[in-house]
Amino acid sequence: MKNLLKLLFSIVFITAFAGCSSAIETGKIDNLIKKSSLVETATISISIRNAENNNIVYEREQKKLLHPASTTKIFTTYMALDTLGYDYKFKTQFYKDSENNLYIKLGADPMLTSSQLKQAFQKIKESGNASFKNLYFDDSIIDKKEFSTGWMWDDDVNPYTPKISSYNLDGNVFRINMSKSKNNMISASVKTSYPVSVISSIMTGAKKDYLEINRYNWNSPEVVEIYGVVTVPKTITVPISSMRRYFIHNVEKALEENKINISSTLYASKLVPDNASLITEISNPITRTIPTILQNSNNLMSETIFKLAAGKKYNATGTDELGELLFKEFYKEKGLNTDSIIIKDGCGISRKNLFYADWISEALNKLYKTENFERFKDNMAQSGDGTLAKRLYDLRGDVWLKTGSLSNISTLAGYVNSQDGNTYSVVILIQNFKENHPEIKAFEDEIIKLIYSR
Repeated sequence: MKNLLKLLFSIVFITAFAGCSSAIETGKIDNLIKKSSLVETATISISIRNAENNNIVYEREQKKLLHPASTTKIFTTYMALDTLGYDYKFKTQFYKDSENNLYIKLGADPMLTSSQLKQAFQKIKESGNASFKNLYFDDSIIDKKEFSTGWMWDDDVNPYTPKISSYNLDGNVFRINMSKSKNNMISASVKTSYPVSVISSIMTGAKKDYLEINRYNWNSPEVVEIYGVVTVPKTITVPISSMRRYFIHNVEKALEENKINISSTLYASKLVPDNASLITEISNPITRTIPTILQNSNNLMSETIFKLAAGKKYNATGTDELGELLFKEFYKEKGLNTDSIIIKDGCGISRKNLFYADWISEALNKLYKTENFERFKDNMAQSGDGTLAKRLYDLRGDVWLKTGSLSNISTLAGYVNSQDGNTYSVVILIQNFKENHPEIKAFEDEIIKLIYSR
């Protein structure tokens, strides 16, 4: 009887102690939030779960639909890799038909470069093909909608939101070099042979850079206007206004350099016929994109593979609409309620995306139990990597996180190994704040440190 009482007492004591420990952690996070100015105006949504048993550790406003920003990439990238396969290669293929027409079958390769195009045409010339009747582009692999639903039209000159198309080339951006000239002015030169003009009214001497970049596509899409003040000479990147024109420009350069003649200069879009034979191809592995997406948050790559995965799944031209269908089917099969969220693109830029923290943390736990999880997790950002380059220095090897940032939106999601020996799935969604982003990121980091020190 005494032993039974001791056992019962021990169970009660341990349970109470565990509850007390949980309460202490909960209290610390609550106190951190209360002390922050964010609590006055911003929405702070948090969900923390034990990755092994799915137990909820902490929740706050976890059912509010909010913008996930680039944390979306965790789930769209995993889905795309599962659909396309880790051995998938982006292919740009060159065909010749029985009537001596040349076809370029585009693969929407987000890593394709103009240098690779030149090398391909060198191989075409070396294979004995110096003249063709017509040149056609098979651009059917993804749709022609270069901006996804819910993207901001005034992000047209934002280097982080280049246009997406089958004609992806050179990261879909060009570079402008700024160097000192006379009278404390800055001269601007374009690092591309693509015909684009830059009107520059930039000066030096400020303590902090201020640049305003404008392009009026409805008037002069190949003219970029830059105003402002810079502290030192620098290079900036600007999205290309028309990927098809840019691609054709580089093809024409490669044709000229290799003395390959095309009888007609009318470049139509046309599917490669069944009787065409492959001359050569450019190939880049999808595995090279994964760390760039998860660590550096590359929007071009993530949006492209989102559409490509949908195209492969449904044997059709890849679109965001098919990507949405695939996403909801994919995660529904994993036991998640996909009717309760809204997803409109693969990279998290769309302002129409809506997730809630509880869904994200549960989805993280679903991925945690999958066969390819370790391989996938190894490509996520740790302290010192990509967007975590200056964050959580002392937790490298214990955090794997994806950041997200849009105007007045900051998000963080991923995994934390705690000192208590457990792994936790963590989601922090903060929206509608007036503070600057570094301050918000520091607040997020304090929450991660509290989870680590459990």
